[in-house]
Amino acid sequence: MRAWWTTAYYELIKYSRMRSVLIVLIGLPLVLILLLGSAFDTEIKPSKVALFTADHGEMRASIDSFWKDEAIAPYIKVVEAGSEKEVQDFVREGIADYGVYIPANYSELLKAGETAKWLTYSGRYEEKNIAADAVVNRYLANVNLRLAAIETLGPELAASLSGAGSQAEASKSHIASYNLGSGDSQEFGETSAIQYYSAAYLIMFLLYGGMSAGLALLNQRESGTLQRMYAIPSSFRAIVFGIIVGAGMLAALQTVIIVAFTSYVYGVDWGSHLGLITLICLLTAAAGAGLSITIASFARTRKTTQTLFTIIVFSMTFLSGGMMTGIEKMVGGANKLTINHWANVSLRTLMSGTDTSAVWNGIGILGVIALAFTIIAVIRLPKVVKQHA
Repeated sequence: MRAWWTTAYYELIKYSRMRSVLIVLIGLPLVLILLLGSAFDTEIKPSKVALFTADHGEMRASIDSFWKDEAIAPYIKVVEAGSEKEVQDFVREGIADYGVYIPANYSELLKAGETAKWLTYSGRYEEKNIAADAVVNRYLANVNLRLAAIETLGPELAASLSGAGSQAEASKSHIASYNLGSGDSQEFGETSAIQYYSAAYLIMFLLYGGMSAGLALLNQRESGTLQRMYAIPSSFRAIVFGIIVGAGMLAALQTVIIVAFTSYVYGVDWGSHLGLITLICLLTAAAGAGLSITIASFARTRKTTQTLFTIIVFSMTFLSGGMMTGIEKMVGGANKLTINHWANVSLRTLMSGTDTSAVWNGIGILGVIALAFTIIAVIRLPKVVKQHA
């Protein structure tokens, strides 16, 4: 017990001092998740609008009601300003995406039948300006329409028509949004782009982390360290097992850092089933370690093992849709032959918050794959640790 634990502990210490390994296995997936998640993000984010209302006339209640309307909440986030100059400063400094100043004489001009306008200030992002312009113009167009109705039909008839229109409009949203995906489904299913790639690259680099088990055994065999360990008054199997467990501890470190960092920094919602996420990651790491040892038993050298393993993991990630969404429909079911597919499907189901009973099917298949690779690895292990096996 003590031998394998000591070996595993020092293996983890060794990995922690290898900066290039940590950068590739932990830093690189975080960068890829950020780049791809941001590039393919189709979620509509509210435009921050700096607002100062100087008008305290009859229209003030209507103006306040408009900016608090739940129909525009997904598209507009109001940032209160204290003056017109502060509105301009907020937009100039990037605190707000757009600025609106409502003059003090706005109500008076409307009452007098004269042209009344809001002063707007565009920000640096064109898409934000378009969204804010649409919301502002909607309100102004509605006000002008009512004024025109009063002038044409008279106050009483215009009020009755306005009341009937308001009741009809109250039951529906003024703004509708649609997703241009493949067919009737969204491009990333029920998850966002950053959730999709967080799951895909967590699994991909956990498999690469499992590769360190096979490489560590080959490295120590080629350097003669394993042969010298035969002389230690302890179980040789326990030492070999400790080296493999050290790679598993590295995978656990990967999981904790990637999940925690993406959750708190990128705002990725991993769902509330952390226990199931842990189980999926452990099975993935076990499958990766078993696959690497199996490949190492045939390749017999570190360079060949690393090359073959990289090609296999890269191919599995591609076939499972980790690099291009929708590829699953083009590969004729080959994605279901990969470790990545079952791990990714399970993680995305947990992220979407749907029925967790469906997750167990993916976890069960992933467990069978991990068990199969583990059994093969145990059978082939002497070919990896013994010099002339």
